[in-house]
Amino acid sequence: MSVYTAFPLPVVTYSILHRPMPGIPRQEYEESIVEMHRRVEEESARFSEQHAKFLAELSVRQAQNLRGSLSEFLETPIRSDDAEVRRIFREAFDEHRGLVSEGGPNGAILSWAGYAVPLAAGPAWLKKLEANGRRARRVPGPDVPKGNPEVYESVYVVRGGLNLDVLEHVVRDRLGIYASPHGKHVAQAAPFVVAAHNLVHASGADFWKSLPSAWGEAVLFFDKPSVPYDQFRTSLAPVIDRALSGSGAPSAMLWQRKLGLGRGSEFALRLLLAAREDVPGVIDRLRSANDSPLAGPASGADASLLVKEFFHPRSS
Repeated sequence: MSVYTAFPLPVVTYSILHRPMPGIPRQEYEESIVEMHRRVEEESARFSEQHAKFLAELSVRQAQNLRGSLSEFLETPIRSDDAEVRRIFREAFDEHRGLVSEGGPNGAILSWAGYAVPLAAGPAWLKKLEANGRRARRVPGPDVPKGNPEVYESVYVVRGGLNLDVLEHVVRDRLGIYASPHGKHVAQAAPFVVAAHNLVHASGADFWKSLPSAWGEAVLFFDKPSVPYDQFRTSLAPVIDRALSGSGAPSAMLWQRKLGLGRGSEFALRLLLAAREDVPGVIDRLRSANDSPLAGPASGADASLLVKEFFHPRSS
């Protein structure tokens, strides 16, 4: 059986906080980010197509080999229903492969990018969350160039840990380190801060379908209190579901950091936004519910907030 029959196939985000080096124009930097995302998605799709073609050809070869082996064993060529025999063998191999493989697609299945924007106004607890966020995501390197956003975030989504390897192959070997969008982006950026998270709960409208038309997202980072993980995640789900109702946030996803892969808080709640003005309302709904495990963290004591405006993908 596939290893993912024992536990669910994880959906993983690989997120990168970054900012330009001094002297890099904002428009040029953002264009390099968009091109980087476009090429990663294109090469991931191409890799998936090539992998699917290889597996199909493998099934055909295996069917032919097995047919030949049976012919020798029986000392009589299998001729009368040759095409049917090959079809049966090929379908058996395809079914076996489906049972033991992760499933596709390979590499990045989608990605998005945005830059941090400040909230114009808000209560003291919300300003505290913003301030916590600026401290928590401090990126090493030179100060932010004047007129540039405080920080950018790029997010890539893959299915299964194996596809983190595929994503690395796509970036390092297919795009290349130097003469490529990746090389240009690395040359323009200060040191990166990266993290990987597993999806643990989705709420509201389909996040992927809502993404292209969203203004941006609010990302609330927080840690688990002294309760078991399963109990904490179970208590969060209904609170998130109710908080979205009438808030202006069409959908939300709760992510838990993969063991040891990243710094800072363990959980990230990504809330898609129709407008920046929707941030205070949806965060307040999360913190004010009587049974909310976020009542303390979302009040600004331990959590942090990143509000981002998207520029990739483009609005449809």
